[in-house]
Formats: sequence, C-alpha cells, structure tokens
Amino acid sequence: MKLPQTLRFDELMPVAWQNGGGVTREVVRQENSGESPGWRVSIAELEKPGPFSVIAGVRRHFTVIGAHPVTLILPGKRTTLVPRQSVVFDGDAAVECLLPEGASRALNLMYNPQRWQARVAWLAKGERLKRRPGAETLLVAVGGAARMSSRPAHSLSCYDLWYWSGQDPLLVPVNAAYEAIKFETTPGTHLLSIDLVVKGGISRVIKGI
Repeated sequence: MKLPQTLRFDELMPVAWQNGGGVTREVVRQENSGESPGWRVSIAELEKPGPFSVIAGVRRHFTVIGAHPVTLILPGKRTTLVPRQSVVFDGDAAVECLLPEGASRALNLMYNPQRWQARVAWLAKGERLKRRPGAETLLVAVGGAARMSSRPAHSLSCYDLWYWSGQDPLLVPVNAAYEAIKFETTPGTHLLSIDLVVKGGISRVIKGI
C-alpha cells in the first residue's frame, strides 16, 4: 500500500485571501504554467461576513467543516449550509458569505475543470476509501481522530489530512485496481475524501504552502 504524506493542520501557515477579506490555510496545490494553480485545497477560517474572492477559470467545491452553519448568497440563489454540507459554484461568481451563528471553517477545493475531474465525498462509518489509480487523493478528519487499520501508527487529529500524490495517466497500468483503505475513528469523527484526476499531461504538486 502506498503510504500518504501526513499534513498537520497546526503546521499549515495562514495566508490572506486574494481580496484581503479573510485568511486560509493552503494544504496542497498543483502548479501549472499560468498564474493560478491547476487545483488547490485549503481550509478557510470564516471569522466575519463578507465577499469571497473572485477567481476566474476555476470551479469551487465549498464544504462546511466547522461547528457552525454558513450562508452563501450566490447569483440568483441563497443557501444555508450546515456542517458537512457542500455547494459547487464557479470561481468568477460574486458570492457573499454570512455567518448566522458565528465563526466557522470550510474546506475549499478549487480546480480548473478543463484540465481536471474532481470528486468530493464523505465516507460512511466503516466505509473503506477506494482510491482511484493515478488520482491525487486527500482525506481530512473532521470532529475527531482517525487512523489506518493496517498501520495504527498513521493517525490524524481533527483537521489533519493525508495526501496521496497522483501519477501521470500514461504511467498508470492498464486495468489497475482501486486501492481500498480501511480506517478506525473516534466517536464523532467524519472523513472527507477528495479525488482529482488529470485529463491530460503531467502534474507537479507543491505541498503545505
């Protein structure tokens, strides 16, 4: 089994949003030849209401992982997300964030949909992670701790992540099998998985920026 890199939440440096309205902790991103990464995963600190940054050319998958709900005012739509709910929207949309019950956190996946396919999903209790061959894969623990059943020393605390780096599609063996990984969790822990598959070419990743 390919072991992941462990990314500790407390070691991720907070950086300002593009519009200066808040801070986020960047977990990992894929570098490309343009100004923006091909994809980026970050954990945003939602401490006050205000607009999100407008980032053209990306799709945003926004998931509430904090203790309080978040209301987003999207073009033609207003939605309140309770913890562990998600919404997907284009990065060039004007979005306003409200915090009806106080500060919260969100996991943000931003990616170029012309170059990448993405899937974000919560694992059911006891469900194995089925890692797609060649995919960039992340798993975040929310609300408690987790460990690998086959490798008990590999563990996560709340908001820590595991990252399995991907592989150039041309190097993935034909008919390669999905890798199934089993976890053990403490009560109240939920596991959120992210899979990204490049549509063509070779990716280069920068971690923990």
